[in-house]
Amino acid sequence: MSTSTSSDLVDRALGSVWYLYVGLVAVFLMLPLFSLVIASFYDGQIFSFPYEFTVDWYVKALQSSSVQSAVATTVTISIPVTILSTIIGTAAAIGYTRHDFGGKGYVKLFALLPIFFPLILLGLGMSMWASMTGLGYGVLPAIIGELVWISPIVMFVVSITALGVDPNMEEAAKDLGADATMLYRDVVLPQISDGVVSGAIFAFVLAWNNYYIVSYLKGSQITITTWIHGRMTQGFTPIVPALASMIFYFSLLLLVAAVVIELRGADIKQNLQNIRD
Repeated sequence: MSTSTSSDLVDRALGSVWYLYVGLVAVFLMLPLFSLVIASFYDGQIFSFPYEFTVDWYVKALQSSSVQSAVATTVTISIPVTILSTIIGTAAAIGYTRHDFGGKGYVKLFALLPIFFPLILLGLGMSMWASMTGLGYGVLPAIIGELVWISPIVMFVVSITALGVDPNMEEAAKDLGADATMLYRDVVLPQISDGVVSGAIFAFVLAWNNYYIVSYLKGSQITITTWIHGRMTQGFTPIVPALASMIFYFSLLLLVAAVVIELRGADIKQNLQNIRD
């Protein structure tokens, strides 16, 4: 057997081991969610065999007035957070990736700080800030608190796309007389639109599923995550895994959409590069 053949076999074996490892990690991480889904379809308070399938808990969750109120409050917080964090994150991404300025590295570090802080500490700090400034608690403080955490995430999601924009196109637009407004509206934004949409999807998913920040700032308002936590502390009910499973389905759908958009954008850019070459 030649040396090259042995090397190929070793590379394939190492590749197979790597994929097996990644698959096992994925299964390990997803097992709690699969268990949640299984429990949401089980007809009974205590899980046992044989498995008795039902969708009654989903129906009861959808019909619950407290769940409907929690969903309404969550949407009231999530939509403004999505819109504002997308605007802030996109502007920051364009400024960071398309321009050179002093202290650029420090700006990146400053933007990363909210992401690396534990959410429970960030929520506690925001709660103390809201109390000291007299802002109080409710929907508005919850929106502000989530913006502090989510806007940097959107910034780095959009930055991935913005870094791939050809700077020569901007220079060509300037040579043709485009001002700053036309440059960003007609040249830059269309090229990073996939990243902006992906950032908005991530922002909505994070705002929708957030617990720690909202629990500190919501006041008397009840969101989906705080409703689930409250019901679990009062005693288990199968409505909880049913509602949690619906959140999982919805979040998974949005995340798949974000990945598809990113892959589509990458394919389009590759095709454009091939045409230029």
